[in-house]
This record gives sequence, structure tokens and C-alpha cells, in this order.
Amino acid sequence: MTKRLSLWLLGSLLIVLLAACNLTTPDNLPTPIPTPDLPRVEIIDPPNNVQVYENTEFNFDIVARDETQGISWLVLLVDGAEINQARPQDAETVEVFRVTMNWRTSELGNHAVEAIAYRADGTQSDPAVLNVEVIARP
Repeated sequence: MTKRLSLWLLGSLLIVLLAACNLTTPDNLPTPIPTPDLPRVEIIDPPNNVQVYENTEFNFDIVARDETQGISWLVLLVDGAEINQARPQDAETVEVFRVTMNWRTSELGNHAVEAIAYRADGTQSDPAVLNVEVIARP
């Protein structure tokens, strides 16, 4: 009787474990939330965490892309303040916009540099961000 009871308990436990197992079929997977269709921007050069001497004219190579509606303008910010802006010269909007923007370094220390691309309707990209450390001349 004990053997029979043990087998019954083992069988019951196995049934409970199998019933509790949550096997998901592809039909039951959650629907992924789509990524918003935004312009994209990238600072190609310089690399992140670059060091630059103070009072130096410094260039940023920036490329923005938007295959949906095109790029209308691009801004460059340092520590949250807009320091430069550029628009395509060939058309009001372009799918790929590559530009060189400059900044004259002034204050010593670390600075957050951001590039943001915009569509004609004002839709903006997520910012491309890098850190620039301005150091004293030797």
C-alpha cells in the first residue's frame, strides 16, 4: 500500500508540474512595441573622450539620416547651449546629410557635445553625444 501511495503521489506531482509549466507557443508571444521612426544622427569624428587644447578651433564630422522624410537641419550643442546649425544646400530636405561643424574651445574641463537632426516638421532625432575634455596648453 505504501508503494502504491508513493506512486500515486509521484504521479500527482508530475501532473501538477506539467500543468504548471508555461510553455509558450509562437501564437502566444506578446506583440513587440515598434521603434518610433525617427531621424538618426552620428558624430563620426572625433572619438568620444577626446582631449583638446583650450582656445582651439575644433571640427566635428556629423552625419544624419532619415529615409522617411529627410533631414531639414542639424544643430550642435555644447553643454546644452546651441553653438552651430546647418541646413542642406541642395534641397530643403535630404535623406543623408553630412556636415562639418566647428567649435572654439574655451572653458577648461569636460564638455558634453550633442548633435541633433531635425525633419522639416520639427521631429528630432535622439541626440548623438560625446565627451570632450578641454585641457590647458603646456
